[in-house]
Amino acid sequence: MKSRTDLAFEEVETLEEEGSFQSERKTYQGIGWQHLRILKKNNLLEKEPGDYITIEITRLNDQQERQHAAAVVEEAILQLLPEKNHRVLVVGLGNQEVTADSLGPKVAEEIVVTSHLFRLQQDADLEGCRDVAVLIPRVMGQTGIETALLVKAVTQQLQPDLVIAIDALATRSLERINRVIQITNTGIRPGSGVGNHRLAIDQANLGVPVIAVGVATVVSVEALIFQVLEAIDSHETQKAEDFIQNRTHFQMVVTPKEMDEEVLHLEKILAQGINEALHPRFSEL
Repeated sequence: MKSRTDLAFEEVETLEEEGSFQSERKTYQGIGWQHLRILKKNNLLEKEPGDYITIEITRLNDQQERQHAAAVVEEAILQLLPEKNHRVLVVGLGNQEVTADSLGPKVAEEIVVTSHLFRLQQDADLEGCRDVAVLIPRVMGQTGIETALLVKAVTQQLQPDLVIAIDALATRSLERINRVIQITNTGIRPGSGVGNHRLAIDQANLGVPVIAVGVATVVSVEALIFQVLEAIDSHETQKAEDFIQNRTHFQMVVTPKEMDEEVLHLEKILAQGINEALHPRFSEL
């Protein structure tokens, strides 16, 4: 049994590079990042074809490292931007009332919004900026409406050239919680990492390119159990798998006690990186 994960690079850790994907590792100012390109529709990774850039942070409490991480986020987004990206809709996915799921809305609130200014034709003051609008659709449990339907409705009205969706992700490893950022041009399916599948927010559904930006903020209880068993070289893995599959209360996710402070740091990293990528004159605004 494979524990749930939204991180593409966790799927390739035990695989040799072959015809269905390519992988390249880089570093910038001590920040490690991996560019994974999935080439085929039907692949062992069970991920959509496209680019997946993973950024690894080791010292989240270090201000300088956070600045470097923001610069890598900016560079990753610039690499994935489609040729036409004058008008951008940024979508903050998640539930702001739940800390581990609040990253998307919190980052969206920090994005520099210019769309209304472009409508007022104040272009002279907006040189070096893109036309950017923000949407925080909340979650289906709060609205009763599929999030993807809300995003699609706004997209049809606004007619952006690009959608950037920000969300919390799931990982298989406790050590990666709040330490891994994934940026991909394949879109996102909200809730998939915790087994709560919703309609996809991707180009096929919205009709425009979608860049998804996410951070691994949760790990499942089942993944933790298997991680411990592997660490102690236990031979009881199959027995544990059978036990977990028959008990729904093991299908929970957990977060570290430092979540509030770390989400604040991550919010600033992503907001700065996205703002810098979308607005070349961001530092002057």
